[in-house]
Amino acid sequence: MIGITEHEAGVLERLGEGLRVQRKRRGDSQLDAAARCSVSRETFRQMERGNPGTAVGCWVRAIRLYGDLEQLEALFSGSLFDRLPGGGA
Repeated sequence: MIGITEHEAGVLERLGEGLRVQRKRRGDSQLDAAARCSVSRETFRQMERGNPGTAVGCWVRAIRLYGDLEQLEALFSGSLFDRLPGGGA
């Protein structure tokens, strides 16, 4: 199993910060947001910190509430493997 890179950790931190900004913009406390996402307050806190161990399902619920869920589909439009000779398949 590979660990996350510094760049990837930064992406997660920015994602968490974006979640925090949207939550506050809506006027929700962490407890309110956690309840809306069906997670514990501690899990929501970890999401806002960019913890890489947070389950994707938690993020899907949070993005559905505070972001644009349709943008998730664009995440797999291309792949690092596509850059390999022969498409990596």
